[in-house]
Amino acid sequence: MILPKVGDIINNERAKGICDHFGYTHLVERINAKPENYKEWTFDGASMIPDDAFAKIFNIPNLIEIALKHDLKYAYGESGNTAEKLQADQDFEQDLINDGASPVVARFIFKSVDKFGKEEFKTPFSWAFAKK
Repeated sequence: MILPKVGDIINNERAKGICDHFGYTHLVERINAKPENYKEWTFDGASMIPDDAFAKIFNIPNLIEIALKHDLKYAYGESGNTAEKLQADQDFEQDLINDGASPVVARFIFKSVDKFGKEEFKTPFSWAFAKK
């Protein structure tokens, strides 16, 4: 599977293929159940940070792929489901640590996405951001 690059547009079909690649069958089922509920979105890497520099400085060589996994969970997350959002953020933190980030850096990133990724902010990277 060729994963998207930063700046690529993700539509439902592409999202389902990527979700399938990562084993996110629950997200594929969610998209299949109501594809009309989701809009296209642009993959922005790790939102609001310079991906390449951040990855080098903090020893996270697969930061963009880890961000993609997190973005998929956020894009197709169930609106209002704070437990699902928390799990996505915890998975993100663990993926960062497993990739080489220090626990301190991973915790800082976790706290950032936990706080600023709240659905009510309605940003292009908030929880359930692909929902129409």
